Formats: sequence, C-alpha cells, structure tokens
Amino acid sequence: MKKPKILCVCTAGLNRSKYLAGYLKSKGYETRYGGAGAFRSRIKTFLKRMRYRFTDNPLRREDIKWAEIIIVVRPKHERILRSIYNIIDKKIIILDVLDTQRMIVKKFPKFKGMDSKTFNEKWTYPQLRKAIKPFLPLK
Repeated sequence: MKKPKILCVCTAGLNRSKYLAGYLKSKGYETRYGGAGAFRSRIKTFLKRMRYRFTDNPLRREDIKWAEIIIVVRPKHERILRSIYNIIDKKIIILDVLDTQRMIVKKFPKFKGMDSKTFNEKWTYPQLRKAIKPFLPLK
C-alpha cells in the first residue's frame, strides 16, 4: 500500500516540522515541512536580537495542495491553517509539542542552561516521536 504524502507544520518551519518530516521520511513517507507563520515577525525580531541567522521557511500553497495528511505540532497551527490557508478538505493531525526552553524549564528544571541543540535532542525531538507514535502508521 502506498504511504500518504505528509506535510509537517510548526511556527517558523525551522525546527520541529523539519525534524518531524525527517523522522517520518526515515519511516518511508514522502514529506515536506514549513511554518504557519502567524508569529513570524515576532520570531524574526527575537532571533535577530539573539544573533541567530533567521532562515524563514513559510508554508507554500503548493505544499498544502500536495499533502494528503498535514501534521501540526501545536493546536494553534491548525487554527491558522483553517483560517489563513482556508484548509477544509485535508486530514489534520494535531500534536502538542513545545520547543520553548524557558517554558519547559518551569516544569522540568533539569533542562535549564542547556544549549539549544542539546535541549532539542533531550526534549523536543523525543517529545515529537512520542506524540506521533499513536498515529503510526499514517493512513
């Protein structure tokens, strides 16, 4: 049976959606990823202030048309897709995975002071794998 085409969506299309798309690709799915972008300008300002190089990866309408299943990493992304991109005829899987370290350390202090790469490896990526597991295999 042919596996469905999967579009993974996070806010900026740089971390969670990219990782999840790669993870699902390793399981044999054809994937793309991008950012819903509702808060793109605020993120860009923050990243510039933190001296990060900002490479925006917004969703494209052609990616939305291409996808058979869309996976969003936060409930707010589903609302954005339905309102801004007017998505009504696609299956959308909603996960709830934060990658904001300052919010996570409030509940899990052991992540305080970690660099972002280590934080993602120890928190964000395992949380994404755990969240998508009940939906696998995707149909």
